[in-house]
Amino acid sequence: MADVVQYRLERMVNELDDFERRGLFTRREIAEIVKQRRKYEYRLKRPSPLKQDYLAYIEYETQLDLLRRLRKKSVARELKAKGNMKMKQYHSDFAGITKIIEIFLLAVTSFKGDIDLWFRYLEFCRLKRNGRMKKVKSFSFFFK
Repeated sequence: MADVVQYRLERMVNELDDFERRGLFTRREIAEIVKQRRKYEYRLKRPSPLKQDYLAYIEYETQLDLLRRLRKKSVARELKAKGNMKMKQYHSDFAGITKIIEIFLLAVTSFKGDIDLWFRYLEFCRLKRNGRMKKVKSFSFFFK
């Protein structure tokens, strides 16, 4: 169990390094992000995770992504005021959405018959204009 959690946390290193390099989060804030993600990952890896565990993790990641976007705008304004060029797109700009989609996929596979959870997933994809809604047809076998 610890190996899987450690592997998932190690996959986030590039994203977290990018946060620090771009000045979006301090080292202390990144340590807190890692601590929270570790806590949620362990909750999902226990023998029978609850639906609420998935939803709490999704909520945390959603709020983190919102904070990241706000700070990115702030940093972009500062760069523009200094006369520097616009900030370009980085991997960490999409990592939050990707992480939330991964958690949703874990949740809907664990709770196959939960229609409310499916609708939350679809609504998230619609709001973020993510192409995953087209792939939901491949998951329709869960409802049979």
